[in-house]
Amino acid sequence: MIRSAIRALSRKRLYEVSAAFWTDAELNTWIDNGCDDIAFRTKCIRDNGKMTTVSGTQEYTLSTTFPTLNTVLEVYYLKGGTTWEKLDSTTREELNKTDRGWKSALAGTPDRYYWDREEDIIAFYPKPDTTNAGTDYAEVYYGVKHTPIAADDSAIDIPYQLHLAVIEFVVATGLDTRGWGDKSNDAWQKYYTKVHEYMVERNREREDDDIVMKSYKNI
Repeated sequence: MIRSAIRALSRKRLYEVSAAFWTDAELNTWIDNGCDDIAFRTKCIRDNGKMTTVSGTQEYTLSTTFPTLNTVLEVYYLKGGTTWEKLDSTTREELNKTDRGWKSALAGTPDRYYWDREEDIIAFYPKPDTTNAGTDYAEVYYGVKHTPIAADDSAIDIPYQLHLAVIEFVVATGLDTRGWGDKSNDAWQKYYTKVHEYMVERNREREDDDIVMKSYKNI
């Protein structure tokens, strides 16, 4: 749906078909806020790209290469400059337990990565050596931030299955501003239910794909 359609449906749910109490600008902001929240919760907007690594360097600022990144989903590495392999995800806490002194370990072939949202970094362990570093040696699959809607005739960039959830977000936010707690709570519940149903269905589809692939491989 385009922004004007979402706003119109939201106004109907708020029993205000014209901008008598809530301005269009307010509702437009809430539409963007809803899309932001949905994109973060569901990781429904996705992209991928490659990044350059440097021999002996462990940590890299992610936003420099991927300014729209919301969440890291998968990371692949060009090991030895010839073979792409998926890296396992880890954390600093886990490395502290399993690989004591890991920050001082010799450079080599990365087999794990960790990502810190707040610090805006991705790191590889072991840190790459000269054979395992270079332009486009790491490939990151990631969730993308919602792009603010520029005009009323512009469509939102989240999947259509979640458009009604955006309306619930706007309605819940609007009712909150009027202090109508019970009605607001009902709208929030509908919002979270729609988001949850989307994620359940997406996971079911992926499980079905896994079953099909396993059956195909066993033929």
